[in-house]
Amino acid sequence: MILLKSVLLNIQFFTVLPIRIEFLVGKYEMKWMVRTFPLVGFSIGIFLSIGYLVLDSFTQMSPLALSFYIWVLPIILTGGLHLDGYMDASDAFFSYRDKEKRLEIMKDPRVGAFGVLSLLVMLSSRFVFIYETVLYTDSAVITMVLMWIPFFSRIVMGASLILIAPAQKSGMGFSFSKYMTRNELFFLPAYFLVGGICSFLLGGFYLYITFSIVTIGFFLFVYVKSIKWFGGMTGDTVGASVEGMEWMLWMTLWLLPLSDMV
Repeated sequence: MILLKSVLLNIQFFTVLPIRIEFLVGKYEMKWMVRTFPLVGFSIGIFLSIGYLVLDSFTQMSPLALSFYIWVLPIILTGGLHLDGYMDASDAFFSYRDKEKRLEIMKDPRVGAFGVLSLLVMLSSRFVFIYETVLYTDSAVITMVLMWIPFFSRIVMGASLILIAPAQKSGMGFSFSKYMTRNELFFLPAYFLVGGICSFLLGGFYLYITFSIVTIGFFLFVYVKSIKWFGGMTGDTVGASVEGMEWMLWMTLWLLPLSDMV
């Protein structure tokens, strides 16, 4: 019951899907929400994959249109929540101020030029990665990675809340992280293991391993830089890590010789 409740809470909290149920949210629920982040990412991935398969199999949509679908639907489903964090973190980082000033900038509801420019570069380059992947890659591979990419990005999201100390005692990030213990950490290897077994049985194991290595490497980067640049984790840096992880995995897919990996 708590598993279903936590997944529904995550969908209600992190997507625009209408879950019209009122839940009481306490320490226990917050802990399970973080534990089930990857399940919610995987659910988003399944939704993307099914839509892609339907459009690719039963319509005459061009690779460009299919790429736009893959590019825009996650933004719509999440209501741009993580992109907002990405812009705020970019504004703060590119201000080249000290940690305290960067935290103040992230609290400012206004978006600066650096945030807008960073967003444009990130989204446009991600669209290029997606388009050329759709153009030259088998649809079965695309179907798999559409499930994997949100899955891995939510692993990074959970790991950030569990392992990176909060930079301040307020905000969304602190609301989740204050209940986290090392017990939550044991869920992350389990997700990697179950995903690896499924990828081995269904195909694409080597690509899954590659994505896993990139994910771990990216999280280590996020861990070090969050502390160095901001003094710890905030809700905005966590949102930025989700977008950065997905960008990194699409770039990895774009760079890899896929015919040798699946």
